[in-house]
Amino acid sequence: VKVREVIHLPRINPLASTVPGIEGIFELRGVPIPAINLCMILGDTRTEPSPEDQIIVTEFAHKRAGFIVQQTNRIRRVPWEKILPPSTDKASSMTGMMLIENNEFLFILDLERIVMNLESLASGRPASVQENTQLPPLMAPRKRGHPTILLVDDSSLILNSVARSLNQEGYGIVLARNGLEGLQRLEESLEGAFVIDAVITDLEMPQMDGLSLLKKIRQSVDFGKIPVYLHTSLSDTGSRETAKLLGANEFFVKNDIGTILRFLNTQLLNDKASA
Repeated sequence: VKVREVIHLPRINPLASTVPGIEGIFELRGVPIPAINLCMILGDTRTEPSPEDQIIVTEFAHKRAGFIVQQTNRIRRVPWEKILPPSTDKASSMTGMMLIENNEFLFILDLERIVMNLESLASGRPASVQENTQLPPLMAPRKRGHPTILLVDDSSLILNSVARSLNQEGYGIVLARNGLEGLQRLEESLEGAFVIDAVITDLEMPQMDGLSLLKKIRQSVDFGKIPVYLHTSLSDTGSRETAKLLGANEFFVKNDIGTILRFLNTQLLNDKASA
C-alpha cells in the first residue's frame, strides 16, 4: 500500500546534491517528487538511468518518493507470516524474503529505510551510526511514575531512535522486533519481571504484523485493555479503518518523536498518575 503507481521515466531535473542515489526531482501532476536511483542504492554497477526505465512512486509518512527501476514485473500480495527475516547484515536494505515458485527467493526491500538513510546523509548524520548501537531489551523508567512502553518494530533504526527518545523523557521501554516477539514480551510481563502500560507497534513486520498483534492483544483476557498505538508510515485509510475496528487507540506517523511525546505526556502519563 506504500506504492501509489508505476510510471514511465519522466524528465528529471538534476539537483546540486552530494548524496549518492538521488538523481534529481521530477514533477507528477504538479507535485515535485525526488527521484532515487535504486540501482545505485543497491550497489549495482549500472547507475545511469535509461529512457526505458520506470519509476515506482511511493508515499509513506506523508512523504513521496520515486524509485527508478529497470522493470516492474507483477504485484504480489502475501501474508506477513510467510515472510522470513533477511539473510543479510543489518546494513542491507532488505527487510525480508520468501520462497516463491521454482524454488527461487523473493527479497523484500525496505524503501522507507532507504529514504531515511538518504535524509540522514543529506543532513550530515549517517543513520548507520545509530543503528549499530544495540539497545538492551529492557530499559527501566528514568523518572518515577512514568509508564513502561512496549515498542514493536522490525527496523533497528526506528526502534533505537524512538526508544532512546522516550527513555530520555523518562519512560520505561521494552523492545520487540516483530509482532510475535511483542506477544512474547506481553506474556513475560505476566510473570512479574516488568509491567507494560502501553504498546506502540509498527504495522508491516515479518512473522506477525501489527494488525495481527493488535487483534491478539484485544482477544486476551490478561492484557486486552492495554492501550495500543500504531506507529506507521502508511497513508491509506483502509489500514487505519481496519485498525480502528480492531481496537487501536491512536495512530502516530513514523518517527514523529515530538507528536508521540506530546500525546504520551498529555494522555498516557496523566492517566497513570490519576490511577
